[in-house]
Amino acid sequence: MRRLDCYLSYIYPVTVERTGSRWNPFLEVVIEGGILLLNSRNTNYSFGSLHTMFKKAFHRLNLRWKKINSALILGYGAGCVAETILKNNPGCLIDGVEIDSKVIEICWRYFHFNNDEKVTLYCEEATKFIEKCYKRYDLIVIDAYNDAAVPEGVETDRFISQIRDRLCDNGMVLFNKYIVSKESREQLPDLVKRYSEVFGNCSVLTIMGSGKIIVSKKIE
Repeated sequence: MRRLDCYLSYIYPVTVERTGSRWNPFLEVVIEGGILLLNSRNTNYSFGSLHTMFKKAFHRLNLRWKKINSALILGYGAGCVAETILKNNPGCLIDGVEIDSKVIEICWRYFHFNNDEKVTLYCEEATKFIEKCYKRYDLIVIDAYNDAAVPEGVETDRFISQIRDRLCDNGMVLFNKYIVSKESREQLPDLVKRYSEVFGNCSVLTIMGSGKIIVSKKIE
Protein backbone atom coordinates (compact mmCIF):
# COMPACT_ATOMS: atom_id res chain seq x y z
CA MET A 1 0.00 0.00 0.00
CA ARG A 2 1.53 3.32 -1.07
CA ARG A 3 1.74 5.91 1.68
CA LEU A 4 0.11 8.61 -0.47
CA ASP A 5 -2.83 6.33 -1.30
CA CYS A 6 -3.23 5.58 2.39
CA TYR A 7 -3.40 9.29 3.23
CA LEU A 8 -5.83 10.03 0.38
CA SER A 9 -8.10 7.17 1.45
CA TYR A 10 -9.15 9.20 4.50
CA ILE A 11 -10.59 11.76 2.06
CA TYR A 12 -12.06 9.41 -0.55
CA PRO A 13 -11.82 5.68 -1.40
CA VAL A 14 -8.74 4.88 -3.48
CA THR A 15 -9.19 2.08 -6.03
CA VAL A 16 -6.18 -0.23 -6.27
CA GLU A 17 -7.53 -2.77 -8.75
CA ARG A 18 -10.77 -3.61 -10.54
CA THR A 19 -11.22 -7.02 -12.06
CA GLY A 20 -13.81 -9.78 -12.48
CA SER A 21 -14.35 -13.50 -12.83
CA ARG A 22 -16.90 -16.10 -13.78
CA TRP A 23 -18.31 -16.03 -10.25
CA ASN A 24 -17.90 -12.32 -9.60
CA PRO A 25 -18.15 -10.07 -12.68
CA PHE A 26 -17.04 -7.13 -10.55
CA LEU A 27 -14.33 -7.23 -7.88
CA GLU A 28 -12.58 -4.21 -6.46
CA VAL A 29 -9.62 -3.79 -4.13
CA VAL A 30 -9.94 -0.39 -2.51
CA ILE A 31 -8.31 1.54 0.33
CA GLU A 32 -10.76 3.31 2.59
CA GLY A 33 -9.79 5.04 5.81
CA GLY A 34 -6.35 3.49 5.61
CA ILE A 35 -7.76 -0.06 5.37
CA LEU A 36 -7.45 -2.35 2.35
CA LEU A 37 -10.84 -3.86 1.42
CA LEU A 38 -12.16 -6.38 -1.08
CA ASN A 39 -15.61 -5.57 -2.44
CA SER A 40 -17.99 -7.04 -4.99
CA ARG A 41 -20.44 -4.79 -6.79
CA ASN A 42 -23.01 -4.78 -4.00
CA THR A 43 -21.26 -5.92 -0.84
CA ASN A 44 -18.05 -6.08 1.14
CA TYR A 45 -16.19 -9.39 0.80
CA SER A 46 -13.37 -8.82 3.29
CA PHE A 47 -11.91 -6.43 5.85
CA GLY A 48 -14.72 -3.88 5.85
CA SER A 49 -18.21 -4.14 7.34
CA LEU A 50 -18.03 -7.95 7.09
CA HIS A 51 -14.91 -7.99 9.27
CA THR A 52 -16.57 -5.74 11.83
CA MET A 53 -19.72 -7.85 11.84
CA PHE A 54 -17.96 -11.12 12.60
CA LYS A 55 -15.77 -9.55 15.27
CA LYS A 56 -18.93 -8.29 16.97
CA ALA A 57 -20.62 -11.68 16.57
CA PHE A 58 -17.69 -13.54 18.14
CA HIS A 59 -17.60 -11.03 20.99
CA ARG A 60 -21.31 -11.39 21.72
CA LEU A 61 -21.09 -15.18 21.67
CA ASN A 62 -18.25 -15.06 24.22
CA LEU A 63 -16.62 -18.12 22.66
CA ARG A 64 -14.23 -20.29 24.65
CA TRP A 65 -11.38 -19.82 22.19
CA LYS A 66 -8.98 -22.20 23.91
CA LYS A 67 -11.35 -25.02 23.00
CA ILE A 68 -11.63 -23.99 19.34
CA ASN A 69 -8.67 -25.77 17.78
CA SER A 70 -10.10 -26.35 14.31
CA ALA A 71 -12.30 -24.20 12.09
CA LEU A 72 -13.82 -24.36 8.61
CA ILE A 73 -14.66 -21.19 6.69
CA LEU A 74 -16.97 -21.66 3.71
CA GLY A 75 -16.60 -18.47 1.67
CA TYR A 76 -13.05 -17.51 2.64
CA GLY A 77 -12.82 -14.25 0.69
CA ALA A 78 -9.55 -12.48 1.52
CA GLY A 79 -9.32 -14.03 4.97
CA CYS A 80 -10.80 -11.55 7.45
CA VAL A 81 -12.69 -14.23 9.41
CA ALA A 82 -9.55 -16.37 9.59
CA GLU A 83 -7.59 -13.39 10.86
CA THR A 84 -10.13 -12.81 13.64
CA ILE A 85 -10.09 -16.48 14.67
CA LEU A 86 -6.28 -16.60 14.81
CA LYS A 87 -6.09 -13.42 16.85
CA ASN A 88 -8.23 -15.16 19.46
CA ASN A 89 -6.50 -18.54 19.18
CA PRO A 90 -3.17 -18.46 17.27
CA GLY A 91 -2.96 -22.25 17.36
CA CYS A 92 -6.28 -22.90 15.61
CA LEU A 93 -6.01 -24.90 12.36
CA ILE A 94 -8.24 -23.43 9.65
CA ASP A 95 -9.54 -24.85 6.38
CA GLY A 96 -10.79 -22.13 4.05
CA VAL A 97 -13.01 -22.83 1.04
CA GLU A 98 -13.36 -20.23 -1.72
CA ILE A 99 -15.03 -20.95 -5.05
CA ASP A 100 -13.45 -18.05 -6.96
CA SER A 101 -9.81 -18.47 -7.97
CA LYS A 102 -9.66 -14.74 -8.75
CA VAL A 103 -10.55 -13.94 -5.12
CA ILE A 104 -7.77 -16.30 -3.98
CA GLU A 105 -5.37 -14.58 -6.37
CA ILE A 106 -6.32 -11.19 -4.90
CA CYS A 107 -5.89 -12.61 -1.41
CA TRP A 108 -2.33 -13.66 -2.27
CA ARG A 109 -1.45 -10.42 -4.01
CA TYR A 110 -2.79 -7.85 -1.59
CA PHE A 111 -3.77 -9.41 1.70
CA HIS A 112 -1.13 -12.15 2.09
CA PHE A 113 -3.17 -13.78 4.81
CA ASN A 114 -3.39 -17.21 3.22
CA ASN A 115 0.38 -17.47 3.71
CA ASP A 116 -0.27 -18.36 7.34
CA GLU A 117 0.85 -21.91 8.10
CA LYS A 118 -2.32 -22.47 10.11
CA VAL A 119 -4.54 -21.91 7.04
CA THR A 120 -5.19 -24.41 4.24
CA LEU A 121 -7.11 -23.02 1.26
CA TYR A 122 -9.30 -24.98 -1.15
CA CYS A 123 -10.66 -23.56 -4.41
CA GLU A 124 -14.01 -25.33 -4.55
CA GLU A 125 -17.75 -24.95 -4.15
CA ALA A 126 -18.87 -25.18 -0.53
CA THR A 127 -21.45 -27.89 -1.27
CA LYS A 128 -18.92 -30.10 -3.10
CA PHE A 129 -16.32 -29.65 -0.37
CA ILE A 130 -18.77 -30.69 2.35
CA GLU A 131 -19.91 -33.71 0.32
CA LYS A 132 -16.45 -35.28 0.46
CA CYS A 133 -15.12 -33.76 3.68
CA TYR A 134 -14.21 -36.30 6.38
CA LYS A 135 -12.80 -33.95 9.04
CA ARG A 136 -14.63 -32.54 12.04
CA TYR A 137 -14.35 -28.97 13.28
CA ASP A 138 -14.96 -27.07 16.49
CA LEU A 139 -16.28 -24.08 14.54
CA ILE A 140 -17.79 -23.71 11.06
CA VAL A 141 -18.43 -20.28 9.57
CA ILE A 142 -20.61 -20.07 6.45
CA ASP A 143 -20.23 -16.85 4.48
CA ALA A 144 -20.65 -18.21 0.96
CA TYR A 145 -21.88 -15.55 -1.45
CA ASN A 146 -21.70 -14.64 -5.12
CA ASP A 147 -21.95 -10.87 -4.74
CA ALA A 148 -25.05 -10.55 -2.50
CA ALA A 149 -26.61 -13.89 -3.52
CA VAL A 150 -26.33 -17.14 -1.59
CA PRO A 151 -25.17 -20.00 -3.87
CA GLU A 152 -27.67 -22.71 -4.63
CA GLY A 153 -27.55 -25.57 -2.17
CA VAL A 154 -26.15 -23.97 0.98
CA GLU A 155 -29.55 -23.34 2.57
CA THR A 156 -30.97 -26.84 2.03
CA ASP A 157 -31.80 -29.43 4.70
CA ARG A 158 -29.20 -31.76 3.19
CA PHE A 159 -26.40 -29.21 3.43
CA ILE A 160 -27.33 -28.22 6.99
CA SER A 161 -27.32 -31.90 8.02
CA GLN A 162 -23.89 -32.33 6.42
CA ILE A 163 -22.63 -29.29 8.34
CA ARG A 164 -23.84 -30.86 11.58
CA ASP A 165 -22.01 -34.10 10.73
CA ARG A 166 -18.79 -32.15 10.21
CA LEU A 167 -18.91 -30.56 13.67
CA CYS A 168 -17.24 -31.97 16.75
CA ASP A 169 -19.45 -32.57 19.79
CA ASN A 170 -20.35 -29.14 21.20
CA GLY A 171 -19.11 -27.55 17.95
CA MET A 172 -20.82 -24.43 16.64
CA VAL A 173 -21.89 -23.18 13.22
CA LEU A 174 -22.40 -19.53 12.26
CA PHE A 175 -24.29 -18.75 9.05
CA ASN A 176 -24.18 -15.20 7.74
CA LYS A 177 -27.57 -14.37 6.22
CA TYR A 178 -27.17 -11.00 4.53
CA ILE A 179 -30.53 -9.20 4.43
CA VAL A 180 -30.51 -6.97 1.36
CA SER A 181 -34.00 -7.40 -0.07
CA LYS A 182 -37.57 -8.35 0.73
CA GLU A 183 -36.84 -11.81 -0.65
CA SER A 184 -33.85 -12.42 1.62
CA ARG A 185 -35.81 -11.14 4.62
CA GLU A 186 -38.67 -13.52 3.86
CA GLN A 187 -36.22 -16.45 3.54
CA LEU A 188 -34.84 -15.97 7.06
CA PRO A 189 -37.65 -17.62 9.12
CA ASP A 190 -37.56 -20.77 6.97
CA LEU A 191 -33.78 -20.98 7.26
CA VAL A 192 -33.94 -20.57 11.04
CA LYS A 193 -36.56 -23.34 11.13
CA ARG A 194 -34.30 -25.68 9.13
CA TYR A 195 -31.38 -25.12 11.49
CA SER A 196 -33.66 -25.61 14.50
CA GLU A 197 -34.95 -28.90 13.12
CA VAL A 198 -31.50 -30.28 12.28
CA PHE A 199 -29.65 -29.10 15.41
CA GLY A 200 -32.48 -28.90 17.94
CA ASN A 201 -31.42 -25.33 18.72
CA CYS A 202 -30.94 -22.06 16.89
CA SER A 203 -30.53 -18.38 17.69
CA VAL A 204 -30.14 -15.29 15.53
CA LEU A 205 -27.78 -12.41 16.18
CA THR A 206 -28.72 -9.10 14.57
CA ILE A 207 -25.62 -7.07 13.86
CA MET A 208 -25.31 -3.81 11.94
CA GLY A 209 -28.86 -3.87 10.62
CA SER A 210 -28.50 -6.06 7.55
CA GLY A 211 -26.40 -8.73 9.27
CA LYS A 212 -28.24 -11.77 10.61
CA ILE A 213 -25.98 -14.47 12.05
CA ILE A 214 -27.70 -17.82 12.54
CA VAL A 215 -26.05 -19.80 15.35
CA SER A 216 -26.53 -23.48 16.14
CA LYS A 217 -24.59 -25.87 18.36
CA LYS A 218 -24.11 -29.63 18.05
CA ILE A 219 -25.18 -31.04 21.40
CA GLU A 220 -24.96 -34.79 21.87
